[in-house]
Amino acid sequence: MSVNYRLAPEHPYPTAVEDAIESLQWVVRYARDKLNADMTRIAVGGSSSGGNLAAVLALEAPRISPPLPHPLIFQLLIVPVTDNTSTPDSHSPHASWETNKHTPWLGPGRMLWFRNNYLPDEKKRSEWLASPLLAPDEVVKGAPKCWVGVTELDILKDEGERYAEKLEAAGVTTKVVCYEKAPHPIMAMDVLNVGKRLVKDAGEALREAFWG
Repeated sequence: MSVNYRLAPEHPYPTAVEDAIESLQWVVRYARDKLNADMTRIAVGGSSSGGNLAAVLALEAPRISPPLPHPLIFQLLIVPVTDNTSTPDSHSPHASWETNKHTPWLGPGRMLWFRNNYLPDEKKRSEWLASPLLAPDEVVKGAPKCWVGVTELDILKDEGERYAEKLEAAGVTTKVVCYEKAPHPIMAMDVLNVGKRLVKDAGEALREAFWG
């Protein structure tokens, strides 16, 4: 199911998070009857900002109402935004903001433009519903198994890898794959071998999660 969540600037944070949560609530209430869904095999996933929402939803799922009849089995995160407090200055814990600042399409300036529209209130950027990398350990340990795809030339590379490390430290089975010489919009590069490889790997990760 693809979620057409509302977008900033008309709908700033936390609207998209609320839409993601509501979509999972819809699944709980209606997916069995309307989609003939197997409620024991539900996963979440997304790319970029969608990866952020998928990560947040995976953390929040144990607390939704009505409750899931079965815990989420998997989360698939592709070039996810996990830390909305990151900056391009020398104090940033994520060096990829500096090393990849000249990479096409998503440089620091564009990323900050997106963030300023989505999170105009700077105080809210450190909330874990905006920055899952900052979620407390007791929340993270309840997350489902995870596959993370990052790209070598993405300013978001380091925060994606740090999030995978955080999940692993909390006991969550996690696999992270870095795609060499690829920038952030790898999902739109499916005519290139590296884009095809990511799509293939993501599909195989989902197949393994659903059917073993």
